[in-house]
Amino acid sequence: MKVWNSFPMLRLIPPFLVGVISTSFLSELIEFNSSILVTFSVAFGSLILASIFWTYRLRRSFYFGLILWPSFYILGSLLTVSVSDNVFPEYLNQEQIEGSSGTYLAVIDDEPQQKKGSVKVVARVIDLDCTVNGRVLLYFDIDSLSQSLKYGEQLLIHSKFSKVEGMGNPNEFNYTRYLRFHNIIYRGQVRGNDWRRLSAGDPGITGWFLSIRSDLIEILKESGLEGNELSVASALILGYRTDLDKELMNAYAGAGATHVLAVSGLHVGIVYVILNFLLKSLNRFKHGEVFRTIILVSLLFSYAALTGLSASVFRAATMFSFVAIGSALNRNTNIFNTLAASAFCLILYEPMIIMQVGFQLSYAAVIGIVLIQPRLFNLYSFNNRFADWAWSITCVSVAAQIATFPLGLLYFHQFPNLFLVSNLLVIPAAAGILYLGFSLFVASLWKPALLFFGFLLDGLISSLNKVVIWIEQIPYSVLSGIDISIAESLIIYLIIIGMLLFIIQQKRYGLYSSIILGCAFLTMQIIEFETQRKQRFTTIYNIRGETAIALVEGTSVTFIASEKLWMNEQSMLFHVRHHWWNKGIDRETFIPLNDSIFNKEIDRGGSSFALIHLPNLRPRISNFNFKQLNFVVITKMNSQLYQLPSFNVNGVVYVSNSGWQTHRPTNPHNQLIYFLDERGAVKLSPILD
Repeated sequence: MKVWNSFPMLRLIPPFLVGVISTSFLSELIEFNSSILVTFSVAFGSLILASIFWTYRLRRSFYFGLILWPSFYILGSLLTVSVSDNVFPEYLNQEQIEGSSGTYLAVIDDEPQQKKGSVKVVARVIDLDCTVNGRVLLYFDIDSLSQSLKYGEQLLIHSKFSKVEGMGNPNEFNYTRYLRFHNIIYRGQVRGNDWRRLSAGDPGITGWFLSIRSDLIEILKESGLEGNELSVASALILGYRTDLDKELMNAYAGAGATHVLAVSGLHVGIVYVILNFLLKSLNRFKHGEVFRTIILVSLLFSYAALTGLSASVFRAATMFSFVAIGSALNRNTNIFNTLAASAFCLILYEPMIIMQVGFQLSYAAVIGIVLIQPRLFNLYSFNNRFADWAWSITCVSVAAQIATFPLGLLYFHQFPNLFLVSNLLVIPAAAGILYLGFSLFVASLWKPALLFFGFLLDGLISSLNKVVIWIEQIPYSVLSGIDISIAESLIIYLIIIGMLLFIIQQKRYGLYSSIILGCAFLTMQIIEFETQRKQRFTTIYNIRGETAIALVEGTSVTFIASEKLWMNEQSMLFHVRHHWWNKGIDRETFIPLNDSIFNKEIDRGGSSFALIHLPNLRPRISNFNFKQLNFVVITKMNSQLYQLPSFNVNGVVYVSNSGWQTHRPTNPHNQLIYFLDERGAVKLSPILD
């Protein structure tokens, strides 16, 4: 019990996390009323105070602990509800803004990002009557003016907002939920002549740091960096990832080195080591330890702000700040308690941070390194310093991978088989790039020194890119297409915990529980495989501007779509492939969608369907015996035609997304009609009757 008492934050944070997570998903189903929330908070707070007073008088710490757990659970719940848009009636809501255009004051709330054909801006908008306000996603037509938008600027815009809705495809990334966790519900398109800049606004300290980052990126350009080398340097040193090439990012992902391109705990840890070394001399002075800690923490958060103050950098800076403060107080604080305390402060500041993948991966990696790495490292010892260093990095990589691979399988559906090789090369290279980058900025006052460090930095990044691409191209370097559920990922973590209990503390029940859970996991996989082997269904996907149909039989799929979609790996991954991985698809057949397939009967195993192109249907309508069709899919429709012809089919008429916004075709024949752009993808099962 005394050991457990030494981890106060570890005891308190579990109910707090459960409260945040459960309420985050519950808010999708229930709208919370602010008056009820305030009343409940006051009542519960009074009850807690009375209970604490009662337990204090009885001097029963056990009762006090029982009260704290539900207290922290409800604290997490109330905190989550307090940042939910449903609580605030003045926030943008459907009745006030949807259905018509409006004029708003907008303040840019994040750094603008240039996309293909538009400039993406997160802004806080207020209508001219000051009755509604909130964060929205704005897409500006791309031109010289929109490309010059900056953080903190005040704009006058005229736009029509709509709720951010997903495409409704099975197993597709839930973009709506992702934005809701960032407190964004609506988006709008802003045309070139529908906005004007009012003022530079008050960018504050964040805008000031972002302007410094822009100046530092210009220094990188002046040093001779360009292309992929410039984009990697900007991402790795300063956290600016907008210009990263997608193919290069895929190569880093395949090599298991994506974490290098996002400033995170690794980078902040290197900066912490550098600053701690440079400031160590202050300890010789009176109160030098205090001043060193203050300067160290200030510089850590300054670097975090310089890189855009992303969630990953903010949590890393917070975590290392806790370590620095604990060291300054001469307390050998337990690292797990420090991690729990830093996580608690971060969630207290921004509850939705717990729903971010980076947050989960960062803390899982650190816990794995602290818990597993020392045990692995002590298994072998080397007299050679280089071998000892390589073994240390290998142990860190293995420990982090053990702790994070269930999350990697859950979110990214892949496992980098060569992560040991890549991290052995990438981690030292990342440290070298940071050292050279900081040296380059210091040397920027003297042109020859700037060019010299730029030459060294360019060579190191170029070599790193070549190594990463080489590793990614090695056959079977990545095991992709893996699909596991949240429950399965939790089972894997329980197996890992059980094995650690057995290995570290020699607890036999850890081994027994791991074996039982492993058998349960294997049984689930066998049942899933048998289900997939017998599956037969058709899915019509909802992809803007495309018609895409997957005919699934067992673990094989016949995919009917355009060549453009089939060759666009990013769109296929976002809309289609996650569904195929979930269904265990391992054989693919592609049929191009063109004029040769329109308005013809397509036979599939004794039954048939047709892809109907209405403008060209009339000359061929006599070719169809609709009674023998299983179903039809209408792919296009004349803009002047708002009445569907009568199809006498055995199944249902499905209408693909065709971009109709204001008019829907009438349905005089009372057919069962399904609009993809309204209801999302549709699954017809079985394929054939």
